[in-house]
Amino acid sequence: MEAGTSNDGCPDESDAQANANRGCPLEAIYHRRTDPYELAHFPAIERTEQHTVLYELPFQPHADKPPAPYCCTGRAAAVVAAAAGATLRLPTMSRCMMRNADGSHAVENRWTLVCRALAKPIANSRQLEETILQYNPDYRTHGQFGALHRLFEEQCEDEERAAFFGDTLPRMVTLALRLTELFRSPVPLLVHWKNHAVSMTQEQAACLLANAFFCTFPLPKSNLAKHFSGTNFAPLFAGSSQSVVEKIKCLCHYFRRVCTRMPTGVLTYERRFVHAQHLPDWGTVDAPFARERVPLHVTSDGTIEDQGVGLLQMVFANRFLGGGVIGHGCVQEEIRCVINPELLVGRLLFESLRETEAYFVLGSEQYCTYANYASSFTFQADYRDVTPRDASGRRRCYIVGLDAIRMQPGIDQYAEQALRRELGKAYAGFRDGLGGRSLAPGIATGNWGCGAFGGHAPLKALLQLMVACVVERPLLYFTCNEPGLQERLLAIYTFLTERRIGVATLYRELVGYGAKGYKERPDLYDYLYQHL
Repeated sequence: MEAGTSNDGCPDESDAQANANRGCPLEAIYHRRTDPYELAHFPAIERTEQHTVLYELPFQPHADKPPAPYCCTGRAAAVVAAAAGATLRLPTMSRCMMRNADGSHAVENRWTLVCRALAKPIANSRQLEETILQYNPDYRTHGQFGALHRLFEEQCEDEERAAFFGDTLPRMVTLALRLTELFRSPVPLLVHWKNHAVSMTQEQAACLLANAFFCTFPLPKSNLAKHFSGTNFAPLFAGSSQSVVEKIKCLCHYFRRVCTRMPTGVLTYERRFVHAQHLPDWGTVDAPFARERVPLHVTSDGTIEDQGVGLLQMVFANRFLGGGVIGHGCVQEEIRCVINPELLVGRLLFESLRETEAYFVLGSEQYCTYANYASSFTFQADYRDVTPRDASGRRRCYIVGLDAIRMQPGIDQYAEQALRRELGKAYAGFRDGLGGRSLAPGIATGNWGCGAFGGHAPLKALLQLMVACVVERPLLYFTCNEPGLQERLLAIYTFLTERRIGVATLYRELVGYGAKGYKERPDLYDYLYQHL
């Protein structure tokens, strides 16, 4: 007999009580559908002025190889570049200043140097370091490859090391050097204040990531460096902590998988911008809290990536995609990027997020599992992702990244300006963009901007609930072991929905709470019970 059912096939009392203690049933989060993937879709991929597609359409769902690259040259390529505003600077598009043995300097094509260096056998991590330095001498500093050497010289078994350098790495070299074959069109950068999307094959993404591993990309030009998070993996290789070594293990596992059998699906990277004049007026917006308008299920169990199947899954993002993933960072966003490495392609494409902007990655695949968090993070095991694909060939894994305010001296998260900023940011990510053509999937989220960013979890939960109510999308909320938050959030939700209190009314009370100037603020929810 299945757990949670009685002898007559009805749900156990304990199961029903557990659901009652979590708010609306999960079926309500999925719009009362039993298949969690039924609503998990976005508009089909089409080549438009706002959507660059780097492979041939239409997608063939039963093909045994990835779609062919789309060739866009001449005038058409110039139009793409002009529409995007800027394009990705590939290793094939730059030159290097090299020092000759006699001390003189010569300018060489970067890609020529890369091809020459990678053509030689690489038998260990020291030779890999020397290979990278031949075309990227800027990395010639002490300890720059410390984590890489620690992994392969101290922690790998002889058999594992031999398999990587004897089989996986040569395949990675072949993949990286296919750059000119796989990219025959300009790759737009997803820059500030533009709504634009780029779709590519998983094979094209793997090629870009192989080049990032070999650090073939030129360092960004000075005018772009402060707005982009960087392309090469060298900062990761330079790490000193064990969690950095574990992240490299995740990435090496990804390359072993894709180089053994290349996935045939596609991915979409989208930047979404909402102009300030198109944001709701939170003080007057007409949206009452009601269970049918914003179903809410709250749980302290599980994770967004595991239990949020079929939903739009929230990443608690840094304004630079991936945050500290190519470094020492190892919390929610960074972990998601190394178990779903195709997210890392976004580091090449996305300019840092501004106030009413969000990033979306549609179709990424998970390749491994992990254990623990932060400094205790470890690579655990292989993972076979069976998430179904949509009609466009994307895994039905849809991720939204939103950066919260980082709390620091002089910032009050209860000030009206801060409240408006977080509401506007969540609106940019939660608004579905489907134009009523179909129901939007629910949203899987949690304590956004808390932890390292210092946000107050009860407030951040309430702000996300307000936006979900305005856009009428169900919310699956993970409390991430925040003590007492599950019960308290459900209680305030019941209070708001039973009285059908308006979002505008709640907003005005939050502003009032922040403006009181308390030396020590009373509990937020207690205050709202008294004033609503």
